Amino acid sequence: MDGRPAGALTRGEREVDISPTHIAPGDQCNRQDWITLLAKAPLSELERHWATIVRPKFQWIRRPEYGAVMLQGAVGRTGAVFNVGEATVTRCTVQIETGEIGIAYVLGRNKRHAALAALFDGLIQRDQVKATGTITAIIAALRRCVHVEEEAVRREAQQSKVDFFMLGREASGE
Repeated sequence: MDGRPAGALTRGEREVDISPTHIAPGDQCNRQDWITLLAKAPLSELERHWATIVRPKFQWIRRPEYGAVMLQGAVGRTGAVFNVGEATVTRCTVQIETGEIGIAYVLGRNKRHAALAALFDGLIQRDQVKATGTITAIIAALRRCVHVEEEAVRREAQQSKVDFFMLGREASGE
């Protein structure tokens, strides 16, 4: 073990954490955490919360657009880095009326999701400066939603897990 967190991959000098969202439901989060949360949140949840707030005026810096990223991995997190494949992403950048710049990168091809995530990023930054707490409550709700989805995926994966060590032991008659 080289001290890296579980799920971390390296890209040159930079480490990327691909583990499940690591924000506990009651914790405050930094910008990296909430951008991850906005990207993972279901579009339906973003739409639901977007309908409850006063919509800010904004300018497009980069309208939602599709692109591709190269996914990289390393055997056992310590071996040489290799290209796993490509993934489609949608990115967007906006500037809200108070000057904050919101960004979003969302896995897949969903321009609406990227636009809403970028707008929420800008609003969260504004919310932190003004300390109103309006958008923070939305982030807490999104955090709970993403946590529930990740737990469901984890439970489903756990059900299909095969313990080869035990399987080999049973076959030998021990």
